Amino acid sequence: MMARRTMISIVLLSLAGACHRAQRCATCGMKIDPASAWVAYLQTATGELAFDTPRCALTMWRSDPGRVQRARFRDYYSQELKDADDLRFVRGSDVLSPMGPDLVPVVSATAAHFARDHNGAPPESALYIVREGLP
Repeated sequence: MMARRTMISIVLLSLAGACHRAQRCATCGMKIDPASAWVAYLQTATGELAFDTPRCALTMWRSDPGRVQRARFRDYYSQELKDADDLRFVRGSDVLSPMGPDLVPVVSATAAHFARDHNGAPPESALYIVREGLP
């Protein structure tokens, strides 16, 4: 009788843990904090994929550009999720993501200012990066 109760408890705890499993980056597998300043999302026909950094999202997008219907990134200054079309990405700045050097998404109007202030390269669009590649 005791073994049966123990077994039922273990199964219930396992199911509860599975329901609260953390989301992982679709590129590198790192756990994703939805409140992270670096989180990014790509919408495909099968659903939305989450990424821990812009670099991971852009890497996935570049591997299959026709699959992506919409891309959203968190703007560096406002911390709001924005469509990729509204942002520019700055390479090589002194701002680091949890994975190290990354492409920093900044609203188009302030991207050049960010690049100057943080020693970054000229801002580029997401589509340019997907076409031309990552460093």
